[in-house]
Amino acid sequence: MLSTTDQAPSGAGHGGDAMSDEMRVRDIPAVLVSAGRILRTYWAPFIVIACLGLAFRSATMWLAVLVSDYSGFLGQLILVLAPLGFLGAMIAMLFMTRGSLPNVAELSQREAHQAPTERRPMRLVDVAVSVLVPFLAVYVSYGLLKEDLFRFTNEAAYAEFNQFSLDGDVDYDFAGRLAIYDWQIVLMIVAIAWVLRYALGKIESVTKFLGLAFLGALVEVYYTSQVAQKVTEFRESGVAWVQSRRASRLVLDQYDQVVTTLGPFANPVDTATKWLFGLVGAIDAVVIVPLAWLTVGAVVLGHKLSTPEPPAAQPNPRWERVPAPVRRYGSGLVADVRERWSAFWNGLRMMATAGLLPMLTFSLAFLLVLRIPWLVGQALRAAIGPLETNTWLAIAPMEKAIGLALTMVLAAALLAAAIDWLLGPRLAAGSDPTPAPAGEPVSSTAGS
Repeated sequence: MLSTTDQAPSGAGHGGDAMSDEMRVRDIPAVLVSAGRILRTYWAPFIVIACLGLAFRSATMWLAVLVSDYSGFLGQLILVLAPLGFLGAMIAMLFMTRGSLPNVAELSQREAHQAPTERRPMRLVDVAVSVLVPFLAVYVSYGLLKEDLFRFTNEAAYAEFNQFSLDGDVDYDFAGRLAIYDWQIVLMIVAIAWVLRYALGKIESVTKFLGLAFLGALVEVYYTSQVAQKVTEFRESGVAWVQSRRASRLVLDQYDQVVTTLGPFANPVDTATKWLFGLVGAIDAVVIVPLAWLTVGAVVLGHKLSTPEPPAAQPNPRWERVPAPVRRYGSGLVADVRERWSAFWNGLRMMATAGLLPMLTFSLAFLLVLRIPWLVGQALRAAIGPLETNTWLAIAPMEKAIGLALTMVLAAALLAAAIDWLLGPRLAAGSDPTPAPAGEPVSSTAGS
């Protein structure tokens, strides 16, 4: 397994967080070997956790459809919990590996800085939004969010349409049951959620009841899921709008005319063009998904490295004209929002110091992991052979569940090893969120 002592000299010898490209490239095989060792050690509990997470996701969607008959809003509240089955399983698997990762184990012994709102050491639940945002990027890229919405919409609409009444007078309310909101409502939900999250933190600072932090995390789950749904709708409608424009049709017509004039070269040129556009369309799988997964791992295992935003050096004269109560609570709200996002930005900074070649290697590895469900499907088709449609529809959900479970297991092992490697230079540089008292040097045990 990649040890801290292997990484400390390279980090220390090149100025803090930076390591030489040569040392980074040399570390890549060790990281992959470390991922293999993690998988060999934890594969059994990983599979159990992954299956439990997927079972939670399915049960949540079933319950959301059932509850939507009584309240569309409550149905949506339950539906947004469905991704937590996937995310909770990944967090549990990453936490399980902490004892086997030297850098992560060292960081877990440190005390995080004080949360400005709760007035206690910051926990992972306090920066839930920093995990949710990159995770939802993965969830959307996998097509799972669209699948959740499609299943909920179809089953709830089917149940609404097939209501029975003795007098034959049925009041259909599809929009109310499906809780379909405009983007103005979604923005209002975000603003209310920020204020509510801040209020819960202030109440927790007085009552010292940790359960309020988990309630606040659920608030963030709700509003980030609503935003993710709306962004997905905007992207799909935007693509459809561009394709329906006259300019787009003119470009396609000109392209067809040019290809037609190429004669025997028409087919190779058309194939290459489609390949290039397909590569651009696969930017989610090639770039966004690996970076988002690494950000999730960096927040889960390295959130203690995040530091609070420093206060402004000079007050704004216009801000001083605002009444003192508004100014006090406004500043607290801004500091609270910054705190929630601090681990996210710290994770991005951590990846920015990794180097181009290691990140490309991780992206390729995650791209292979992403294809696991497809490989499982192909293997089952080869093993089982042709089946009747109804029979295949009965086993298709199990096929997809197996593929997703294997994807989660392999991704967790790879993430744990990669994040432990990324933490090495940060710890070697003495990046401790709890500063030493004046006059005492900050020591680092990363190389010991």
